[in-house]
Amino acid sequence: MSNATNTMTAALASAQEKKAASKAKSGQKAPAARRFEEAARRVPVITIEAAEALIPVPDQITKIVSHFGLEDFDADALAETARQAFTVIARSLSPVLVVTTWNGEQNDKGLEMHLQRMAGAAVASAFGAAQFYDAKRAQARELSSQFNEYREEDRMGVDGLENRAANARRFAAEQGIKAAALVASARGALAAYEDMIGTPWKPYTASNARTIDQRAAAAEMDALGF
Repeated sequence: MSNATNTMTAALASAQEKKAASKAKSGQKAPAARRFEEAARRVPVITIEAAEALIPVPDQITKIVSHFGLEDFDADALAETARQAFTVIARSLSPVLVVTTWNGEQNDKGLEMHLQRMAGAAVASAFGAAQFYDAKRAQARELSSQFNEYREEDRMGVDGLENRAANARRFAAEQGIKAAALVASARGALAAYEDMIGTPWKPYTASNARTIDQRAAAAEMDALGF
């Protein structure tokens, strides 16, 4: 091997060593690990509290119903209805999903898993509706701001902006009532879950535990830089 080739090989090896040392010193993670962690951070944990933070508060609901002439609802009554319905379903499924093991003990894990999913679906529906309302509320606010901005220049509005802004406000109001009703219903489902299982419902999160093979694969990918 020529001296020039030896020199180039040594320089490349030195550069790679310096790059690896720099990454280790700075705590920089491999691209694959970074992408995984970034994706994990982007996935929101769906909870009833997150949904409640987005919907109109009771005073706002009263104003929305009054101003837009929408159908009102009793949040407590709706939650109680949902709790009773959830309980009836759970009790009907209990004889099938709760099994007796060989030693005579009952295993209710099957029932717990199903109720976990049922309650989770109710919360996810409420959260999705709350997010949709929040987006439409922001859109209505933007259109209304644009209308007010152009109002002094054109008393008749710009390109039907007045109507579009009014329609957007009404649509947002309708979605706010829907989201609030779904949150109340989900609250009832969560109450029933706690009554049946004995512990508060928690959103399911996948285990972060990794097998030895997975850890070995991660180490190999890190060594290869991907």
